[in-house]
Amino acid sequence: MSAPTRPSSDHQDHPDHDGAGMMRWLLTYADMITLLLAFFIVLYATSSVNAKKLQEVAASIRVAFGTPAGESQINDKGLGGERLLLTPNQLDRMAEALSIALREEAEAGKVQILKTPRGIVLRFQETALFDLGRSHLTLEAKTMFDKIAPVVRPLPNMVEAEGHTDDLPIRSSLYPSNWELSAARATSVVRYFIETHSLNPERLAARGMGEFRPLYPNQTGIGEPRNRRVEINVLR
Repeated sequence: MSAPTRPSSDHQDHPDHDGAGMMRWLLTYADMITLLLAFFIVLYATSSVNAKKLQEVAASIRVAFGTPAGESQINDKGLGGERLLLTPNQLDRMAEALSIALREEAEAGKVQILKTPRGIVLRFQETALFDLGRSHLTLEAKTMFDKIAPVVRPLPNMVEAEGHTDDLPIRSSLYPSNWELSAARATSVVRYFIETHSLNPERLAARGMGEFRPLYPNQTGIGEPRNRRVEINVLR
């Protein structure tokens, strides 16, 4: 009988060679997936930054040159869905433009123009906009709003009108309380901007605050005339 044949060294080493080849293939595949992931992350980041820069440039151009009335269809959100912010320079330019437009009214004490962390506030006394206990805009109010609209129209930012009263109660068929009166006055402001100056309704809001946001203490039975006001807020 012949002696048993021993396996050759080639057969003993073959399994090891197959395992090493498989590991090299997996490493190459993992490297490729990692590179593709990094590539798409870079593409996404670059597209987001460009969109934001595009919106900032467009807003700056609109503020600097103004937008014709027929081209006022501006969305209040950026390309990525984020609400745009006014830069400090844009805020300063708009405040200056409003101060120039309302110079006479400001000198007469009918309006205050304030810069706050929220944006710009135009504060009107009740007597400059409405007759006592009424919510219809006076001719003087419309004249002032005609000066404001061309300044705020080119911007994409939200504009809120807030009605405020003092704590003297009002009881009438139209306005059972100060809530209704303050809300009706704010709504009159918003409607004038929409119907007369074609501002985008999506940018506008009306809020009735009643007597619950006073600037000064109300006196019992007398109230405080300075608390009866309307504020127009151009939000950052």
